[in-house]
This record gives sequence, C-alpha cells and structure tokens, in this order.
Amino acid sequence: MIILKAVLVSRDKDYIRAWLDYVQSSSSGSAMRFIAFSQWEAFRNHMEEQDEHELPDLIIAEPEFLNPWLMNGGDASGIPWLMLSEGTDEGHEAKRLMKYQPLPALLEAVRRACRKPRSKRSLHPGQETVAIAVLSASGGSGKTAVALHMAKQLGLAGYAVLYLNLETLDSSFPFLEKGLRQGSQRQHTDAETGLSRLLYDLKAHRKEVTGGQSQGQGVRNESGSTQERGSGLQAAMEYVVPHEPLKSDVFWPLANRKEMLQMSKADTMDLIRYLADCGQYEVLILDGDSGWDERSNGILEAADTCIWLVEDDIAAMHRWGQWLQHSERTRADVLGSMLERTYFVINKYREQVMNPLPRPDLHVDAVLPYMPSWKQLNQEEVMLSSPIFQREVKKLCALLFQGEGEEKREAGRMVPQESWSL
Repeated sequence: MIILKAVLVSRDKDYIRAWLDYVQSSSSGSAMRFIAFSQWEAFRNHMEEQDEHELPDLIIAEPEFLNPWLMNGGDASGIPWLMLSEGTDEGHEAKRLMKYQPLPALLEAVRRACRKPRSKRSLHPGQETVAIAVLSASGGSGKTAVALHMAKQLGLAGYAVLYLNLETLDSSFPFLEKGLRQGSQRQHTDAETGLSRLLYDLKAHRKEVTGGQSQGQGVRNESGSTQERGSGLQAAMEYVVPHEPLKSDVFWPLANRKEMLQMSKADTMDLIRYLADCGQYEVLILDGDSGWDERSNGILEAADTCIWLVEDDIAAMHRWGQWLQHSERTRADVLGSMLERTYFVINKYREQVMNPLPRPDLHVDAVLPYMPSWKQLNQEEVMLSSPIFQREVKKLCALLFQGEGEEKREAGRMVPQESWSL
C-alpha cells in the first residue's frame, strides 16, 4: 500500500489534535501519515533534515508558517502545499484550504492535493495508437459525455481519433446524428452498416486464419443473410464515418442490438486490436457499459489507459467499492493491471468531495464539473459546446498525454504548440 506523507502546521494545538484523532480513527488513516507542528523553528528544522527520498507529499500550513517556508526555498522544492485559511487571507486563492469544514472533506482535499505517488501508463515506447476506455461501476455517471468531449479535445489537438461506442443501448446517437448524416453523405452509401460489416469481416477472417472457414466461402451473419467476403478486411476508412463537429471518426450505431449482445470478449478485443493496428488512428476512445459482460471485460483488458468515473454520492462510492471487492476476489491479476493504468475522476463535481473513497489506497486524479444546464438538453450541439466542461476535459487530456505533445512535434506530427497550455 502507498502511504501519503503530509505535514500539518498550525498554532492551534486543539485543532491539530482534532485533525490527528480523526485521521487515526478513519478508514483512510492507514494510507496517510501526518506529522504536525505548532512552532516555526520545529517545522523549519524538520524540513531541513529531510533528504530527497523523505520529503512529504504535501504541506498544509497557516499563512504565518507557509509564507516564510515558501520564501526560504519551499516554493522551489516541488512539494505541493495548501494554505490553511479562515477566509480572511489574501492571495493563493487556488491553494486555499478552508480551516473549518467537515473533517472528511478536509481529508479528501488533502488526498487530492498530495503529490501523485504513481505514474499511470498511457503510451508505451514506440506505440502508435493508444486505446482509452471510459469506465464506471454505475450507470448514469456521464461516461458518454466525457468520452465524446475527450474525442473532441484530442481531435482539436491534432490527434487522429476514433470514438467507438460499445454500449448495448447506444446513448451517443442523439448528440452525433446530425454530424453522422453529413459525414455519411460525403463518405459512402452504406455508412450505416459499417460496424456490422466490420464485425462480420473480423469473424470471417478469424475463421479463415484458424482453418474453420475457407476463403471465398459464404458466412452466415447475425441477421441470417449470407455474404461472400472471404477475408474481406478493408481499410478502416471503409467502415467509419468522419464526424466534423466531434473532430473524430465514428461508427454508425448498430441497427440490430442482437449483434452487440452477441459480441464475445474475443470479438471485442479483435475489434479494438484491428482499429489500433490499422495505422489510421493515434487515439481510440472506448465507451462501454457499466457491467460484467464479456464485451466490458474485453474493453477493460484491451485498453492501454482507463478513465474511471465516479459520482460523489454514497451509492456510487458503494458500487465502486463492491466492484473492487469482487474483482479482487475473482481476478486479482486483472484488477492489479487495471489500477496501474487507471485515472480516477470525480464527475459532476461540486466544490468539494464529501464522501470517502471506498479504499484507502485510492486517490482522485482529476475532477469534472457538474453541468446543471445539461438537464434540459434539447439540441445535440449544446452538450458538445460547453466551454467550462471543454476546459476541464482539456486538462484531463493533458494529464494523460503529459510530455507527449513535445515528442509528437519533434517527430513532425501535427500537434499545435498551444494545444495543452492550461
């Protein structure tokens, strides 16, 4: 388990005692270690004695302690900090932590501000395409909205992006329909059957490779018709539709839900592997169900990076905890791999996180704002055009691709200089 180390500095010894008593008794206490000071000299001496490997992950201090520490080298130390404030202090508004608020909220704010103890795997050396899955243990957590916004922001940044919706009941179509129809008119006459044809072609190709289907022989698809395709794998652009408002390519949703329900884990992984290997895309955005079906398992295992969404309410946190417990019991190796490549994101965030996370070794990597105006959506463009949400998703994308922009520019690929300036 990763232990986060924090230093708390306050003149108020009763306040320090209440804070430390709560940490010690809370479920998160085992994952955090606090050391507290009420005198400047003791705090200063402690910080001077720490070597590079013992530095804390966060400083939480009242202004009379924080400002001298910042002026005496603390600002250049790289240690994150929060100003413990009663609301009357000037400056540092973005890093101000209100002193008097519920202790669970204080502890969660501290956890989120701590220096991140682990780096997530997004891109591997030499990897041309990264598959990003947007996941959740709860329906209605906003997966599709986040996935669509990520596709748009990465497309605007110059990446070649494909948005792939693998929900049993597609929820993206109301927001994509107009752009789909415009794109399909320019593309080809059978655009609406692209995903169905690709799934069929992949199955036929797999049978031929394994010897179960000879080339050129008719294969019966899910709807019962017979087609003569052989291996038949065409270029990816023959199956997809360019979507100009989304700045990405998309598939037209399947007309026959049975085809989606019949997708196995192998079918799902074959599809993602084909799209990653076709050489046409740099980013795949994978949007699936909140469930345990084979399609969801295929997405989870095939993704290079996962965005796990959770809402800040008791039921959502409980479902998240149940998902983790079940995974730990039934497939601990898969869970360990997932945690290494997952960013945990609070969606529909409202000023502070009130509920504790289900496990003490977890931390929130980012938050995305609650958008009350989306409750009355009546036009597809409205959801994709929210400046506030776009700004925060852009920050999330920058977190995933930190350092990647410079590498792409050096390689001559189109990523604007200003793309990730936040």
